[in-house]
Amino acid sequence: MTRDPSKSRRLFVKLPAAILAAVLVAALLATFFFGRTSPPVLPNPNGYDDLLKAAGQLTGKVSEFSELDQDGLRDLLSANAEALRGLRVGLKRSCQVPTETVIAGFSTVMTDLINLKHLATLCLAEGRLAEMEHRSADAARSYIDAVHLGIAMSRGGFLINRLVGIACEGMGCQRLVKLVPDLTCEQARPLISELEQIETDTVPWGDVIKCENRFERAQLGKYPNPIRLISELWQARGVRKQARMKHDLAAAHLRLIITELALRCYRSEKNLAPVSLSELVPSHLKRVPMDPFGNSWLIYRAQGTNWSLYSVGPDRIDDGGRGMNRSSFNTLDGFGIPGKIASGDLLHDSPW
Repeated sequence: MTRDPSKSRRLFVKLPAAILAAVLVAALLATFFFGRTSPPVLPNPNGYDDLLKAAGQLTGKVSEFSELDQDGLRDLLSANAEALRGLRVGLKRSCQVPTETVIAGFSTVMTDLINLKHLATLCLAEGRLAEMEHRSADAARSYIDAVHLGIAMSRGGFLINRLVGIACEGMGCQRLVKLVPDLTCEQARPLISELEQIETDTVPWGDVIKCENRFERAQLGKYPNPIRLISELWQARGVRKQARMKHDLAAAHLRLIITELALRCYRSEKNLAPVSLSELVPSHLKRVPMDPFGNSWLIYRAQGTNWSLYSVGPDRIDDGGRGMNRSSFNTLDGFGIPGKIASGDLLHDSPW
């Protein structure tokens, strides 16, 4: 005797809400309890320790650097020379947030993240002074350090670590984009290589989620009310989805900047645009960057000596290079998580 599948579906729809809720609860709990993984092995020495130490050495009103003149910037940077030195020591080493230690003392996390974001701001101050002194390549390196810091401070961290890291990346990229037209090919080449290496080291989204799950499992005993626990886990699903979008936006921005620099370098050497991005490999790029929002390379179309370069963006629709704008986003918090899917394509100079 065969079973009518449509009847089975009707019976499922008629299941009491309590049973459906129980099924959801079981699925959520299975994710946390059966998805256990061992904590990552920490590097020794751990560059993350150097970053925290450098952030703790900051002095002066770093966040107000944009109001300073050249002398004021020099004084600020001189007072924070040791912090900058420590930052660069940390960035040269493998970095890993000590996940288990942070879980045990989570109350200090926000202070650490705020200090690290101020450290990224110090990089912007250094870059601003270099721009004032017409040292474009030096300014670009300072902004790249802010990007690198955002990625380094994310590895082994939780969702909040990654969001603050993305904010640091955005701070550096926004200023780096403005320098792109001023950089010569000779200046751009080493920057492209550095950015490619940084992009390769970006923490995979799956690793962020593993650490976040580990943190949430550690909080289970603090929820005497299981209904509240399930409610918060369910709400977290939406936050994770939005944060993933921001993670992919950061990746797309960085890949677009790298490719834009390589294209400009190619044009300065050959006085024309390449027919395809594959022509940039291996002389200008190690590989053609993929679009985080698509299943292929970033979209490129040569237009004489110019070009159109873009990612399809969060809506995953090719809009022919029509760029996104700031009105496409409904910001939910200070980390700029989009509250809806933004329309339009993502260009290298699209707003964060």
